[in-house]
Amino acid sequence: MTDEQWARPTRLGDWDVRSLYAHLGGWVFGFSMLVGQVRDVDPTHHTAAALLREFNRPDGLATSRADKVAAGAREDAAAYSTAQMIETFATVGPTAIATARRLGPVVIDYFGHAMLRLDEAVSIGIVEATVHLLDLQQALGAPPEVPAAGLAHTAAVLAETAPPVDFIEAATGRSAAGIFPIMT
Repeated sequence: MTDEQWARPTRLGDWDVRSLYAHLGGWVFGFSMLVGQVRDVDPTHHTAAALLREFNRPDGLATSRADKVAAGAREDAAAYSTAQMIETFATVGPTAIATARRLGPVVIDYFGHAMLRLDEAVSIGIVEATVHLLDLQQALGAPPEVPAAGLAHTAAVLAETAPPVDFIEAATGRSAAGIFPIMT
């Protein structure tokens, strides 16, 4: 990307493309830490959707920490060079994915907030990557071009995150229930 593209605004408040990229790079780095947090316990949340539903309640972490997350993305965007941010995706991400594949079906401590199966943590990563790829493409004026598997997975997780009756009725035009956004 050009310097101008890195500086473009996004639809995410005062984030520019650098801040968006730094935010998602933070998830990649965090995932590299998660694979070292294996615990011999039962999950507290059986699906990514269950944890995301909790996080996105009006009093949940996504709401209560939104300002802190946004500030952290801006700070990371300023603190790291473009090359460093790209390196996170080029090396840290693939190494963490390889480790996750070797670990198989384990439960991890999800950033001190839940005990979650590793595959469900990966599910959250797919949702994050898909949603933010769409954000990036919109900021760059590019048409949406997302792998079909990522779109299908994200749509399924979002549908599972929503209250089922409200989602079905809103999605079929039978209700004006204010269920959206499901995630922030």
